[in-house]
Amino acid sequence: MTRWQRPVSRVPHNALFLAVLAGLCLLGAAPGVLLSARAQDTAADGSDFQDRYMLPQYEVVDTTHVETKALTLKEIIDRCIEGEQTKLSGHTDLTYTVNVRSIALWSDKKKEVRDEVWIGYEEDSGYSRGVRLDERLNKFKWKDDEWVVDDSKEDVEIRVGVEDDDSGSMFTRIPFFLEESSEFKFQLVDRTLLEDRVIFEIAFQPKSDFKPLPSGTVFVDTRNFRIVHEIFSFDGQNPFPMVLKDIRRVSRQWKQLPTGEWVVHQIAAEIGLRGYFGLVPNNVTVAVLIGDFVFDAGYDEHKFGKR
Repeated sequence: MTRWQRPVSRVPHNALFLAVLAGLCLLGAAPGVLLSARAQDTAADGSDFQDRYMLPQYEVVDTTHVETKALTLKEIIDRCIEGEQTKLSGHTDLTYTVNVRSIALWSDKKKEVRDEVWIGYEEDSGYSRGVRLDERLNKFKWKDDEWVVDDSKEDVEIRVGVEDDDSGSMFTRIPFFLEESSEFKFQLVDRTLLEDRVIFEIAFQPKSDFKPLPSGTVFVDTRNFRIVHEIFSFDGQNPFPMVLKDIRRVSRQWKQLPTGEWVVHQIAAEIGLRGYFGLVPNNVTVAVLIGDFVFDAGYDEHKFGKR
């Protein structure tokens, strides 16, 4: 009897094929053993089982090895710069709201809590303007081991109105350690795998011991090389020694909007001041929440005044 044989099929030596082999082994029969046992059986008409039910032959090809070049730290930083410059691509302007709370402490047991509400407008040209809609100030004093409201009749100036910002907009500003990357030394500290992407933790510090630049840590989402979080402080030179005692910690966090844009949404800072003769507080903490992002709504003169 003439044997027949199905055409040879080529399948890659990949995970699926290995999984099939592993499954057969777990069932107690590797492919060769299974075929050998069944080939010894005979059918009712006396023909070999193998003659009628010959399994197809598979030729396993070698695994294809793909070598990828690991990114250098400089390449990572360069991609971060590109990512920051394109995080709002496709838009011409941005409107948002800002809530700010600052807490000032004096050495003579006084505390002020100031809350502000802003609306902001920024353009891809770099133009930006903010309007303080409201401001509230509450004063406290330390009494009987607790903070109590200070009922003094001291006049408090409440500031509202338009303020221009010449430092640029979210479209044009990038983090200082990227804008002046040549001034900093970078070190890859850690990698964290999150589902389909990797988060790089990168430390940075100024190359010069004499320039008033901060040092800190930045976290980078490698899916699009976007900044997720940065933390920094001034451990060396103080940028404003006559006013600032130290900048202990500044934290900025970014998030991705459902429409894909990356925006700063939270800022926190703790700052030590000189506190000259009780006229200036000794310590200030600030928390900023940014939200209600609207793109391409155009400049609204009713909200922001004439340009």
